[in-house]
Amino acid sequence: MTFRLAAALCLCAALRAQTPCPPTPQYSPCDITFEAPGDKPVELEAEFRSPRQNTSLVKAFHDGGRSWIVRFAPSEAGAYVWRTKSSVPELNGKEGQFNATPIAGPGWLHAANVHHFALVEGNTLTPHLWMGAVVPGFASMSAARWKTLVDTRAAQHFNHLGITLVDDSASNDFRTPDFFHTAEEKIRYANRNGIIVDICFFTGNGMANRLLPAREDRRKWFAEAIERLAAFNITWQGIENWESYDNGRDLLKEIAGYLDEFDPYKHPRSSRTAATTGALADDGWLRYRSSQTGDDAIGAIEQQVYQYPAVNNFSNGVTDTDTFRHRLWNATMNGQYPSAEIPNEQAAVQMKVWYDLMADARHWEMEPFYDADGLRGLALEGTEYLIYVEKPQRVTVNIEDHSYDTAWFDPITGQFTKIKDVKGTVFTGEPPEGSHDWVLRISREGHKAGMLKSYKFASRPAPIVLQEIEGNPDKVPFDVVEPSADTFSLASLPRFSIKLKRESKALQHMWYEWTGEVTIDGRLYRVIGTGPSGTFQIPANIARNYPTALHVKVLGINGLGKVYTLDRNYTLNK
Repeated sequence: MTFRLAAALCLCAALRAQTPCPPTPQYSPCDITFEAPGDKPVELEAEFRSPRQNTSLVKAFHDGGRSWIVRFAPSEAGAYVWRTKSSVPELNGKEGQFNATPIAGPGWLHAANVHHFALVEGNTLTPHLWMGAVVPGFASMSAARWKTLVDTRAAQHFNHLGITLVDDSASNDFRTPDFFHTAEEKIRYANRNGIIVDICFFTGNGMANRLLPAREDRRKWFAEAIERLAAFNITWQGIENWESYDNGRDLLKEIAGYLDEFDPYKHPRSSRTAATTGALADDGWLRYRSSQTGDDAIGAIEQQVYQYPAVNNFSNGVTDTDTFRHRLWNATMNGQYPSAEIPNEQAAVQMKVWYDLMADARHWEMEPFYDADGLRGLALEGTEYLIYVEKPQRVTVNIEDHSYDTAWFDPITGQFTKIKDVKGTVFTGEPPEGSHDWVLRISREGHKAGMLKSYKFASRPAPIVLQEIEGNPDKVPFDVVEPSADTFSLASLPRFSIKLKRESKALQHMWYEWTGEVTIDGRLYRVIGTGPSGTFQIPANIARNYPTALHVKVLGINGLGKVYTLDRNYTLNK
C-alpha cells in the first residue's frame, strides 16, 4: 500500500509538471506543456522515438509565465515515447508517450525530379502540384476573414497560401506569445483544410535589421519562431524582397543556419524576391527557387540552368483576368509553379481551371518543350505534350512516333474540344476559334493510366541533366553592342543591346536576361535588363562603395531551348 501511494504521488507530481497531448494525427502538432519552477532560465528539449525506432530531438519554447512547450509532429502512426533533457532538475529526465493516429496524407513536402515537388513518406513519393496564392496583410487579418479566405481557396484547389509573419502592423508585438498564438491558429486552420502555409518572416527594405539589429536578438527570435512553427505543414520563404536588404545574402545564410538547427523536419526553404532567387542557388541552403516576374526571359532561361523547383508570383501589378491567365500559362510553360497574388475571384477561377488540367497530367515529369514551331510547351516526350497557344495560329508540333489522343483545351472554361487522334511524328492544326488563347493537349491517355500502375514515381529512362551553357564567343550567336563605353553611372544608366551574328529558324525566337554583379562585395547578381535592347535598371545597393567594377552577363536562349552567355566588365560610378 505504501509503494502504491508513493507511485501515485509521483504520477500526480509529473502531471502537474507537464500536460500530455491527446492522440495526434500524423504530420500534425502535438504540444507537451511543462511548468517550470520559479523564474530560473530554462533549457529544455525532448527526444522522441517513433514506432520504427527513429529519433527526433525537439527544443522547447517559452510560452509566457512559467509555461514551456515542446511541439512535435509525428510522421509515423503508432506509439511515440519521449524523454526530456533540461538544465532545470525538475524538468530533466521526464518521460511519456502519446499515440499518432494514421491519416491519408502522404507526407512532408520536398523537392523532387530536379524541377518538381513530392510529398514524401518513408520511401514513397507522391507528386505534388503546387498551386499557391500570396496573401497580403496576414498579421492584421482577423481570424474570421482568414477562415473565409482559406475555405474559399481550398474549394478552388489551392494547396499553398503565402504569408508574411511580421509587417509594419506587427512590429510592436512580434516578440510576444500572443502574436505567435494568433499566427499559429491561422496556420493550424489552413493545415486542417489541406493547405500548406509558405512563411516569409519579415517584409523588405531592411525591416528584419531594424527590428532585430543584434545577432543575439535575431538568434533568440528566429529560434522561437522556428520552434513554434516547424511542426506545422509549411515551407520557409526567408524575407520579402531579399535584394532590398544591404545584407540580404548574408541574412538569408544566417536564417538558413537557424533552420538547420531548429527545424527537425527540414521543410523546403527559399526566399521572397523582387525578381529571382536564382543568384542564391549556389549558396547551398536553397531547396526551391522563387520568382516575382511576368517576364518569361527570366523564367525560361533560369529553368534551363538551375536545379530545384521554381515557384513564381507572376501577377505582380496585374489587375485584369486575361493578362493574369496569359502570365499563368506562360509561367507554366517556363516550368514554374504558380504562387500569385490573386487580383480578383475570376483570376482564382482561372487557376482552378489550370489545376484541373495539370492534375490530370504527369506534371511531375514534364519539362519545357521547344519543338513546336516557335511556340512553347511542357512535355514528357513520347507520353504527353501541352502546348500553349497564346495567340491563335496554325500549330506544328514534332512528337515521338506513337498514336495520341488529341484535344484543344479552353483555359477560360476548362472545356475540351476533341479532335482527330494523331499518329506519327508531326501534329498540325489550328485552335477551334481565334478569340482567345488555347492549350493543345497531345497525350497517350491509355499509356498514362498504365504508367500509374507500373511506375512508382519516375518513368524517364535517364534523369534530367542541367544544361551546359555555351560560353565560347565563337559559338555564341550574338554580340554585345551596347554599352559601348567602359564606364557609366547610376545617374545616367546606359542602353544595352545585342546583335545576332547569323540568321536561323532557332534564332528567330530569342530571349535575353542581363545580370549585373559587383563580385568584390559578394551581394550576388541582380537582373538589370531583359530582351535584346533597353536601358539598364541597376539598384544603388548593388555595391557598397563607388566607383566599382561591374560584371555584366547576358544569357540568351534560342527557340530550341539552348542557352548561351557572354560576359562584359565595366566601371560603375554613383
